[in-house]
Amino acid sequence: MKTETIHQLTIPTPFPVGPVHAYLIEGEMVTLVDTGPLTEEGKCSLVEQLKKLGYQMKDIEQVILTHHHPDHVGLAGLFQEHSTLIGHRYLRPWLLKDPTFFKKYEVFFGQFYQRHGMEEAVLEKMKKTSKSYMSFVEKTDIHITVNHGDQVPGLSGWKVMEVPGHAQDHIMIVREQDQVAIGADVLLATISSNALLEAPMEGTVRPKTLLQYRRSLQLLKDEGISTLMPGHGTLIKDVGTLVDQRLEAHDKRALAIKKILSDRKMSANDISFELFKEKHIKQPELTFSETFGHLDLLVERQEVIVEEVDGLIYFKNE
Repeated sequence: MKTETIHQLTIPTPFPVGPVHAYLIEGEMVTLVDTGPLTEEGKCSLVEQLKKLGYQMKDIEQVILTHHHPDHVGLAGLFQEHSTLIGHRYLRPWLLKDPTFFKKYEVFFGQFYQRHGMEEAVLEKMKKTSKSYMSFVEKTDIHITVNHGDQVPGLSGWKVMEVPGHAQDHIMIVREQDQVAIGADVLLATISSNALLEAPMEGTVRPKTLLQYRRSLQLLKDEGISTLMPGHGTLIKDVGTLVDQRLEAHDKRALAIKKILSDRKMSANDISFELFKEKHIKQPELTFSETFGHLDLLVERQEVIVEEVDGLIYFKNE
């Protein structure tokens, strides 16, 4: 069977994670996976790299969007008129910049963070950061939604895998004949993807993102992915070994939290500061997500219990 040619495009971003990889697949349909952020530098870089491969933006027949983070989907709107945009259904309100959706999100997290000890001034800072972050996304919409196990439109022999945890709408695509995958942020070679806290997309129950992410990592191993082309960093060949390392690192972080708790009860915010110190002050949205994911893991394992006092939530060792 003829295999497609896959080209890695590396696009600069203004974010601490550094450059992001998009992928051009020359197959039945000329397919771009992810786009880079909405910056002039990012756009110029994408256009120039496509040109070197013999393509203009209008030649891209479809764009697969792995998840809503701006470094991955920011330029998607530039393809809206001449390409088919494909992604998970949860991606839609992010790309549409739906004001009702964002307001619901803001209210959910305002209450959530307050109950877990976050100060009002920090909440305001986080709101501003979130709004500025989304300015790197061109407002647009997807044409086709895909679910776990679907065949990828226009790419015979490729399937969609839902891999939530880092994002609720995160998908990857896998070529079934050789188990080559384009995985975005589900697994990175040198850094661990943060299982970012998110509000519920459906219903009222908050998704336990680190638990989701651990299941997604295990799925990569169980599927026998041979090569993973990531959203950042180097190509990953030994997927199973790296998955084991990431899961082990989660266990070590959970143990560190148990030691911090010792024989006292603490709020998630205080635990996060104890764990990350100055970094928690500079990037509270990231450090809090990291901390809370591991608290979810400890609660799941019945190693930590939750206690509410006067509307505030505390954690303590079992």
